[in-house]
Amino acid sequence: MNRSKIIFAAVSVVFVVLVAVAGFMAHGRRASAEKARKGRDREFKELEAVFQDDIFPSATNVTALQTNVRDLEDTRANMETALAAMNVPSPTNISASVFMRTLQDLILKKVKTAPVVEGKKCVVPNFAFGFDRYVGPSSRMPRENEVPRLVQQLLIVSAVVDEMYASGVSQILAIRRERFEAGAAGDEAQAEERGPRGRSRIRRREAQSDSNEDTSSGSSAPSIQTDLYSAQQFSIHCVARQGAVVDLLNRLARLRYFTVVTDVRLRKVGPDVRVPGLTADKPQEGAPRRGKRTEDVLAETEEDGPVLSDLPPSQRLMSGPDIDPPLDVMIEMYVYRFEKEAK
Repeated sequence: MNRSKIIFAAVSVVFVVLVAVAGFMAHGRRASAEKARKGRDREFKELEAVFQDDIFPSATNVTALQTNVRDLEDTRANMETALAAMNVPSPTNISASVFMRTLQDLILKKVKTAPVVEGKKCVVPNFAFGFDRYVGPSSRMPRENEVPRLVQQLLIVSAVVDEMYASGVSQILAIRRERFEAGAAGDEAQAEERGPRGRSRIRRREAQSDSNEDTSSGSSAPSIQTDLYSAQQFSIHCVARQGAVVDLLNRLARLRYFTVVTDVRLRKVGPDVRVPGLTADKPQEGAPRRGKRTEDVLAETEEDGPVLSDLPPSQRLMSGPDIDPPLDVMIEMYVYRFEKEAK
């Protein structure tokens, strides 16, 4: 009897436990189903509200959007006005003969007013500032359709030369502009720029680069032409010290015409800082071959110039021209002209 009671009690306990576990699992599933149902109903109500909402924006939103559009139009108009104020003038009533006289007068004025830098003028007397085709005994008259763009290029070159004068450039070697005239590529391939020694080689190299471009058609359109802007390419070749180069780049950035410098190439043309002669009691690294006295080394060094110090350059405090050697500078830039968008 006791055995039956024990078995019945055990079975009852197991049954109660199973019922409790089943009830707990059913409650959990019911809670999950309720949560899913509420989420479904909420999303359905949101979707229903979207379908039942008015398809047109509210009057407040329409007013805000219209205000934004007007602000953007005003900003664009102000930007176009500001950029157009930096445009190079485009004259249309200048004849070829007037251009030739203006060019000659301007060249004479620029050569006459060229500053003296380090004991000599920064341009030679017969420098043509990139307009060799129209200067000298072999000059020719431009075509009438070429005059407006030539005047623009003349104004740009004049402004750039003024900034080069003000920055203290030691010597202007060449100024290159876009050659767009008919037959310009063939002429430049044979022309040699008059000026300092080595200029003819520079001009031949520039002429070869010009001959690779499609410039023989005589088109007056700039190399970069879009509906909103156009751009003409220029390059200058000069000799200047580091401070003058930095000042020139800053001045080009502030030029009254919208100018973008695209490339700057620098090459040191002066000698390195001279290593002084050796002292008798303290030979330095890189000494001359053995058997040569220090006095002889000092005498040879003094033939090239005075010995400033017997210390190597890494141990000297230097100032003046020794730390600012002349540089051969090539600067390429684009000058932009902006057009207002047609309404």
